[in-house]
Amino acid sequence: MVIVRPATLDDHPAVSDLTHQAYVESGHVSASDPYAAALTDMQARAANLFVAEVEGQIAGSVNIATPGSSMIEVAYDNELEFRMLAVHPWYQGRGIGRELVKFVLNHARQHDLSQVVITTMGSMTTAQAMYARLGFQRAPDRDWNLYTAGIVDDEQGLETFLVYVHPLN
Repeated sequence: MVIVRPATLDDHPAVSDLTHQAYVESGHVSASDPYAAALTDMQARAANLFVAEVEGQIAGSVNIATPGSSMIEVAYDNELEFRMLAVHPWYQGRGIGRELVKFVLNHARQHDLSQVVITTMGSMTTAQAMYARLGFQRAPDRDWNLYTAGIVDDEQGLETFLVYVHPLN
């Protein structure tokens, strides 16, 4: 059984470890990429951090960015964005990610928000398939990259990040 709950300070080491494994060790983010450090910066991620617990073990995590949050990258007014969804490799394929996303969708509904948005990397095809199965739709007009977002000033930031949207009406 999967229990999704707010993370505690005691959960932070496990969340940091599983996020590093899911993103860096799985080859989606280079260890030298500044985003690798952001993924494991638990102080910065502490607000609205939720974990998926299975038999007392932290199996996954996600950050929720509600309107006004400093974590928002692509959400518009009245949209919820979730970030840094990660499932420990030992638990992947067991529905943990799906339970975290369903929790996010319910959270957005409880706050009367219109849509949920997520940015994903092109290499995260398993996550993209899950989002589609859960009713998310591609929003290519909202895709972005680090260069055009002004986050980096060199063309190495041209990797396109894919945006998916889930209407809640």
